[in-house]
Amino acid sequence: MTVPKLLSEITENHDQFKEVWEQLILQLNKDLALVGLTEIELHTNISPNELWEGLNPIFSELMHQKTSSFIHLLYRIDIHENEIQGLMAHEDFLDRLIHRVVERSYQKVYWRSIYK
Repeated sequence: MTVPKLLSEITENHDQFKEVWEQLILQLNKDLALVGLTEIELHTNISPNELWEGLNPIFSELMHQKTSSFIHLLYRIDIHENEIQGLMAHEDFLDRLIHRVVERSYQKVYWRSIYK
């Protein structure tokens, strides 16, 4: 199985990379579960657009109501504070942050495919 280096290749050619997409969703579920957010489980058959739209209210709720779990998630996924501050300068902060979280999870899938 070929795993593209960039997340954009997966999202733009979702049908061509279904197996890789499923691995990404499973990785996101694993990351969420590892910080205690087991009530959130993403379905592996969702489209990229459904993923972005579905994560938006979830992340908004996490930011406002479960802040410590949200910070733990960002730490677990390895998104640094200075990167978050840079994203906060934009009006679409939440969308950019969600994209970055998904991108970091995808990097785990990619590197695992390279070094397996």
